[in-house]
Amino acid sequence: MAEDFKHSFKTDRRGELSLLVYNVGFQKCPPGYGWGPGVRDHYLLHYVLSGQGTYETEGRTFVLHSGEAFLARPDVPIFYRADEVNPWEYYWVGFSGPAAPLLLAQTPFTAARPVLRPAAGDHLRQGLLDIYKARGSDYPAAVRMAGYLQAALGLLMAEGPCRGEEALSRYARQGADFLQRNYSRNVGVEETARTCGVSRSCLYRAFQAEFRCSPSDYLTRFRIQRACQLLCHSTLSVSAVAVSAGFADPFYFSRAFRREVGCSPSAYRTQKTGGAESPDNKEDPV
Repeated sequence: MAEDFKHSFKTDRRGELSLLVYNVGFQKCPPGYGWGPGVRDHYLLHYVLSGQGTYETEGRTFVLHSGEAFLARPDVPIFYRADEVNPWEYYWVGFSGPAAPLLLAQTPFTAARPVLRPAAGDHLRQGLLDIYKARGSDYPAAVRMAGYLQAALGLLMAEGPCRGEEALSRYARQGADFLQRNYSRNVGVEETARTCGVSRSCLYRAFQAEFRCSPSDYLTRFRIQRACQLLCHSTLSVSAVAVSAGFADPFYFSRAFRREVGCSPSAYRTQKTGGAESPDNKEDPV
């Protein structure tokens, strides 16, 4: 068995580029060597050159062999470990920046598909090695490493099923589905973005492109639609309708309803049902 080795580089540079390499290297792991369980604050791409190991994320376990790659996303719990008998040798790069989720959205990697076997595996390995060779802590080195990283991701884009606008549309629809299924609880943009496997800014751009509104506005509008249904087809009080539709604050609900529909919730109920406003339902806070 070949002797274990590790060659790596790490920088503390943050936030100066739209795509920024945090760490890069290659390693022949000793048997059973692993990392986690834990989370990273950046994306982490591994390409397995030889041997095998396991990668665990979100309740799933993948056994990886030579020629396969796995992607870890920020703030998603992961654990990976080299095989006891045939430990893997891999190349890796950790990176972040506003451009990272948009570039990854054009590759075959998704939150549901964190492992793949790239057709251009050897070229990907060379690309990761090029990042390592360009390493350095100054600004020019950061630019060079980002350039090689973009080229490496471009290899994956060439075999990805989703590109450009199609990728943004997919993330927007995935986010919208999540919001529709969770509208009644205190769900936020951060949780939605994490579920979709993208950053907040990427999710915002996706919603703007697909729905011409922000994720927060989309959620509010969906909640208002649900409130309209309840006002027309239930005997719940206005306050109960607000809570049922996901509005914890009845004053905010009334203001949002007026802004979206053009009248108060109780007036809307009267108009749609054709009846007089009952004392129980005439509860508009503002």
